[in-house]
Amino acid sequence: MRGRAALLCALAGGAPTPVAAHAFAERYDLPLPLGFYLAAAGAAVALSFLGSFLFMRSDGLAEGAWTMQIPVGMWRVVESVLQAVGLALLAAVLVTALLGPESPTRNFATVFVWVIWWVGFAIFTALVVDLWTVANPFRLLAARVLPTSGRREAPLPAAAGWLAVAGLLTIAWLELVSDWAENPRGLAVLVGVYGAGLFAGAAVAGVSAWFSAADPLTRLFGLLGRVAPIEAKEARLRLRLPGAGLVGLEPGVPGAVFILSLIAIVLFDGLSETPLWAGMLDWVTRSETLRPLLLALRDNGVDILKLVRTCGLLATVGLAVLSYGLLALAMAMAADGSWGGRASAGRIFTGFAASLMPIAVAYHLAHYASYLALAGQLMLPILSDPLGLGWDLIGTANHRIDLGVIDARSVWWIAAVALVIGHGLSVFVAHAEALRLYPDRNRAVRSQLPMMVFMVGLTAFSLWILSQPIVA
Repeated sequence: MRGRAALLCALAGGAPTPVAAHAFAERYDLPLPLGFYLAAAGAAVALSFLGSFLFMRSDGLAEGAWTMQIPVGMWRVVESVLQAVGLALLAAVLVTALLGPESPTRNFATVFVWVIWWVGFAIFTALVVDLWTVANPFRLLAARVLPTSGRREAPLPAAAGWLAVAGLLTIAWLELVSDWAENPRGLAVLVGVYGAGLFAGAAVAGVSAWFSAADPLTRLFGLLGRVAPIEAKEARLRLRLPGAGLVGLEPGVPGAVFILSLIAIVLFDGLSETPLWAGMLDWVTRSETLRPLLLALRDNGVDILKLVRTCGLLATVGLAVLSYGLLALAMAMAADGSWGGRASAGRIFTGFAASLMPIAVAYHLAHYASYLALAGQLMLPILSDPLGLGWDLIGTANHRIDLGVIDARSVWWIAAVALVIGHGLSVFVAHAEALRLYPDRNRAVRSQLPMMVFMVGLTAFSLWILSQPIVA
């Protein structure tokens, strides 16, 4: 996002060398040519397919999960603490956004929302446990404020899921394109508008139905929590294999597009930092065909760069959905020899979408690891002086960013390992889903051949994108 670039560019004020959103002052020279790494990553994903073919005999990824029942009284205490923390943080975001410093790098609200929560908490949710479902302050307030006595909630139709997709794309646009995300006062307005929209929908449809179907954050953290190895729900802790919670998930068409959009958003963010994107921008600005239109738009107050980035974001999402749709067709043909066999392409489109969530998590971790390590340090001086009044509450008001906490070499290996593991885990989840969908194991394996080719290609392509700010 432009706000993220502003945050990290500001780090240069306390750093000996300039930095950018996901790039470093010096290029990292790989020990081997980049092509070797791309081929090795693709081969590792292909081997994970072979491993699932040889050793997975059922769809029971969750078999053998360890479950511990928590005393109800203790669970209620934990719930209350998490909810209190959620409400306190929401209040802190609103207060500091309205009354704190105007600089996005010195304001608690902007740094907490876009660094600690949107990046760090999302990674924690996927790698450890989902706490958002319990701590969600918006849902808690809606449940406490809106009348619910004697009211029976009916589930919303599947089409309501498109509201969650639209909400996710709006958040992505705010993060990656708009200036509002880096303006604390603007962020306060956005949080207020978001909360008001949730309350209005919940008042009409019911709290549980509305948040489950239409709230992008409930959908997002719920999906991330299904990747996590720990499930905390209804006074029960469950330890399971990572990704096991995704098997059998039927997100519907809007839910499938939601998952594809998660992947596409991070891919676009990475793509916008490559020479390929720079070349595309250069072509757009030099095009004799587009020049009159661009000049007219500029004269009418349109920000051309924002327009191009908006089009790029939507085009990336569209291409992701189209590519996955073609993959679903290929999987149906491979399994049954026709598009309308026992499992149609439409059924495959929705049934296998959840298996892509580990990829979304891997992209998020690989792309934002350096951002979290560097910009996360901004919280230290902010916590000492949250309102910009010259305080030094915890002795960190003069803390300077340490750029040495992570370097290009570390980021490269984090990206490479995360992508290989994420794609490999997606292969296992997809194979489990295929065994659930097809009683005939041969058909299940055939359906996964196009998926394997797709995963290998996507692994190499995404690793190339992530490598550009590091090695180029």
